[in-house]
Amino acid sequence: MNVIFSEITFQLITLLSAYMFIFMNVPLYYCLIAVPIVFVALYIVIYGSVLIKSAELIHSKKHLKCWVAEAIEPIFSSNSTEQSYKIVAEETVSENVDIFYNMKRRMVGTVAVMRHSKRQNWAWLFRLSVDKRYRRKGIALKLTKTVQEWCKINRFNNLELCITDCQEGARQLFAKAGFEVAQMYHQRLLTSAFTLQMCQLRYEVRATFD
Repeated sequence: MNVIFSEITFQLITLLSAYMFIFMNVPLYYCLIAVPIVFVALYIVIYGSVLIKSAELIHSKKHLKCWVAEAIEPIFSSNSTEQSYKIVAEETVSENVDIFYNMKRRMVGTVAVMRHSKRQNWAWLFRLSVDKRYRRKGIALKLTKTVQEWCKINRFNNLELCITDCQEGARQLFAKAGFEVAQMYHQRLLTSAFTLQMCQLRYEVRATFD
């Protein structure tokens, strides 16, 4: 949406329409097809660039520790939105193995932590993801709290992460977990004409060492 309403998008639409009208003799009212053409082309290019960047980060970032969240449900359960859930530790499941024996287990969330690339004794939270069907149930917050607790035990000074300005839900989640804005900056998607505002968040861990 940020790209669609940017100035460069309207310039591209105008240039494409003018080219079709002047050099291809396309009737003026048919030149309106330049609008969806530009939108589709921008979507494909930006989606592709983000996908390539994501793949690069997946292979370049090496985690120190990672966690997964599993949903334990009746075997014939189909609609997760109609069920109530309780978040428990793996130890609880192990101690009550007889209760959960005939249940199905589904991975619904992940999170990982790595060493900060620029600061010593700092950690970086990444790969936080929750299945769309299981969101708004406290899973992401529990995973984030798990990373924070691990950082306290392993005596990291601070924990940082980065989100885009478009991820309002994520910002609310991390604010609830105690993260504060460290800095804002713009990330280039293709060229300087297409940028995405990024928000770097920080959680201070060392205050827990009292």
